[in-house]
Amino acid sequence: MIDKPHDDHISKNAAHQAVSIWEKGVQKERDGSMNDAIKFYRQALKIDEKVEKVYRKKLHEEWALQKKLAEVSISPAEDNVAAEPKNEDNEAEQEQKVLPCWILELLPNDLLLKIVRQVVLTSGESWLNLSLTCSKFNELCLQNTVPYKVFASYIYEKQRYDQASLELNQISDLHILEEDLWKTNHQKMLKDRPYIKFQGIYISIVNYLRHGANAEGSLSLINPIQMITYYRYFRFYPDGRCLRLVTTDEPSHVVSHFSDKTTPKGSEICRWSLALDDNLGRLNIRRSDEKYSYFEELQIKSQGHKRHNRLSWINSLVIDKEGNVSECSLRNEKPFFFSRVRSYAQES
Repeated sequence: MIDKPHDDHISKNAAHQAVSIWEKGVQKERDGSMNDAIKFYRQALKIDEKVEKVYRKKLHEEWALQKKLAEVSISPAEDNVAAEPKNEDNEAEQEQKVLPCWILELLPNDLLLKIVRQVVLTSGESWLNLSLTCSKFNELCLQNTVPYKVFASYIYEKQRYDQASLELNQISDLHILEEDLWKTNHQKMLKDRPYIKFQGIYISIVNYLRHGANAEGSLSLINPIQMITYYRYFRFYPDGRCLRLVTTDEPSHVVSHFSDKTTPKGSEICRWSLALDDNLGRLNIRRSDEKYSYFEELQIKSQGHKRHNRLSWINSLVIDKEGNVSECSLRNEKPFFFSRVRSYAQES
């Protein structure tokens, strides 16, 4: 059964009143008073549950009228032309259709791109979510070069590169290297060029079996086996510091307070940098104490469709005060995987 037209179940005065209240809500939302805006929206919906559709239609009609007035120049001869009769059946049919949000059509792309820029600077996740809202933002987010350029500049300016590696390769300006490798294709750069992520934590879960021995006098022929599980955590900061922790505590007990401001027991502050090896994705982490210097080397890799989301071990070295180098076994070590933490994004 086809629903009755909108005007059949609500008076025109009530519909006009609902739209007027809805417009007050829109104005409050623009002013940043969301609580007041919600009150007006609810009040309008109580009067007319279809008020939002009516409001959108009104916006579109006003926009279409302004567009016609700007394009059409009325001459005296045209004043006598009779208006084309309206087809009430077509109007009723059009009324049943869900009208799209015409607000975006009222705004120029330059203004919408400013919105996209701000969202991109929030996080890559927010950028993707915005692209899924409608076809207009999908086009501006994924088919326009501006967001990729903004995100690339935002991400790579925060990376720290090893000065010795740059000097060894006779590179004084990374922007020149970027130009040589990727030209102005920032989308390809983001796909190919690794980077460290700051709005989350890298976690490595290590499991291995430890074989024990039977107690003296035991008649059992089976030696006990124990499963050992421990976790490695890395959290990176744009200033070149890295918070490192090895513990048996699970992420649920560590992540929320894993910060340089409240350093957990047993954690260490390290220094990190990227070398030019592996397409600028070789990660070096250094720390030292009174007796030794520690050097860990990992490679930034992708994990399926998640770009630059994994850290794979290359080597781990210990150097004493005399310069003797010992290589640590990586037999049981597992790669690190990045997990985004919303509270970290608020800190940065």
